[in-house]
Amino acid sequence: MIYSTKLIEKVRAGKAAVGFWINLSDPALVQLAGIAGFDWVMIDTEHNPVSDAQVQGHIYALSGFETSCIVRVRANRQENIKWVLDSGVAGIIVPAITDYADALEAVKNSKYHPLGMRGYGPNRASNFMTELKSYNEISNRDIMLICQIELASAVKDVDKICSIPGIDGIWIGPTDLAQSMGHLGNHNHPDVQAAIKLVIDTANRHKMPWGIPTASAVDFNKYASMGGTILTAGSDTSMLRNALNGILKEIKDGTSEKSDQAKGYIHP
Repeated sequence: MIYSTKLIEKVRAGKAAVGFWINLSDPALVQLAGIAGFDWVMIDTEHNPVSDAQVQGHIYALSGFETSCIVRVRANRQENIKWVLDSGVAGIIVPAITDYADALEAVKNSKYHPLGMRGYGPNRASNFMTELKSYNEISNRDIMLICQIELASAVKDVDKICSIPGIDGIWIGPTDLAQSMGHLGNHNHPDVQAAIKLVIDTANRHKMPWGIPTASAVDFNKYASMGGTILTAGSDTSMLRNALNGILKEIKDGTSEKSDQAKGYIHP
C-alpha cells in the first residue's frame, strides 16, 4: 500500500496521535511534517482552494514516510469522497455532519459493501491494481472514516452517530459548533463547552475514537488526558504566521542578539 496506517494503529492502541493541519498547496509542507515525525497530517480541502491534483501531490509526497495522510473532504457527497479514497489516503474527515441520517450517508459514501456502497475503483490506492487483494481486505477496516461534529443538530444525535458501524472516529469542530449555537467567535461560551463535553463523554462511553484541533502543547495534553487520540497540534499557516510575527517583533524590539550562524543555520 502507498499509505501509512500509523494513525489508526495509534488510535487502536489508545494513544494520542500528533497531527498537523495543512491549508497550503505545496507538498513540501507534508514532507516537512513527515521529516519532523508527525503521526498524521490533515489536508483541508473544505476551506482552502487546494485543487484535486494538489491533494494528490500531498498524498504522494508522504508515500515515503510513516505519517498518515488524512483529507478533510469538501462535503458529504460521493463526488467529493470517492476520488480522494481512490488516491490512496489513510482516511477522510467528513465535515458538517448534520444528524444521524447524514452520518449514515457518510458511511454509504466511504465504505464498501456490506458497510456502504462506495464505488469501486481504487486505482492509485492499490498501486494501480497490483495489490487489489490486500486493499480489498483492509479498506473497510483500516481506511478511517472520521465524522465531524460541528453542528448543534449533530450533537443532539451524537449517541446514535457513535453507534454506527463503519465510523472510525469523531472530530469536534468548536468554531462552527459555537456558530451553530448562536455564539459566533466564542467557542469558550459555557453552552458550547458543555456541548463539547457531551460529545467527548458520549464518544468515550461508546469507545469511539475522537479528536479536536489544539493550538498549544497544553491544550493537546489536556484533550489527550480526556481520551482524545485524533488531535492536531497547529497548522502550516498558523505556525508560519506566528514565526513571521515573532521574528519581526524581535527585529523591531532589538531583542534578537544571536545570528543565524550562531544558531547553526546555514542558508544556501
